[in-house]
Amino acid sequence: MAPRTVLSLCLSLAALASADAAAADCQERTYDLLRAAYPGATGETGDEGELLRTAGASARWINLGKVVCKVWPASPDKTLLAVPLQHEAATGLDVDTADLEVLVVDSARPRILQRYRENEALTSDAVQITALTLDTARYKLDERTTAFGLRIGYSGSSRANPYSSTVLNLYAADADGQLRPVLSKLEVEKERGEWDTNCAGEFESVRRTVAIDSKRDHGYAGLRVNSVTERRRNVAKGKDCADVPGKTEKRSARLAYDGRRYVVPEELRGL
Repeated sequence: MAPRTVLSLCLSLAALASADAAAADCQERTYDLLRAAYPGATGETGDEGELLRTAGASARWINLGKVVCKVWPASPDKTLLAVPLQHEAATGLDVDTADLEVLVVDSARPRILQRYRENEALTSDAVQITALTLDTARYKLDERTTAFGLRIGYSGSSRANPYSSTVLNLYAADADGQLRPVLSKLEVEKERGEWDTNCAGEFESVRRTVAIDSKRDHGYAGLRVNSVTERRRNVAKGKDCADVPGKTEKRSARLAYDGRRYVVPEELRGL
């Protein structure tokens, strides 16, 4: 193996090891960070594991297993958290409702730097929330502002009408240093269909990517959203079930910043 190849492999392995170590450290620090963010919170044991109950009359419950945490590669001295604040300790109700709080914290010690809270942002009913994922791609909006993302995954419960979706929110600090959303509910993935639960049916898959555009509006770069939609059918042929590819459509749209947030058209908006 050539020396340059060996060096590249070693650097890649070192980067992976460093990323794994950062992720493990982040998860280990989650409890202390939450105690700093929610003073007076008390521990409880729930059906799904350890909970924190926030102080005050309007108590909320935090399931530690549902909190996501990641060191921010664009600014490693900061760590990002997304915290679902359940309205009830129990889950699995007809409707589960939670507030969502996004935190930017000090990577060196349990100190909260910025936070943004949206009441009743997370609701599970016939369509369940299945995942929260921090997106730290470099969304550089101007020379001084880099946003980070949170992806929220949803999944339907119908076998005959399968459905799943992922939406993307972006957050950035404003001129006063306050954290706020600049993009909400952009649907970046969607799977849906209708079938007889045996074979015959029609299905659609949508994938979207987001890139920074060179043109600016109100100081921030636009967002270029590229979509790929694939359709297919399942058709019974004797004892076999054939997958018949359909049309593939590609589209592109530009989201402009209106001075407060990026405007998402209805056809790109998720739940």
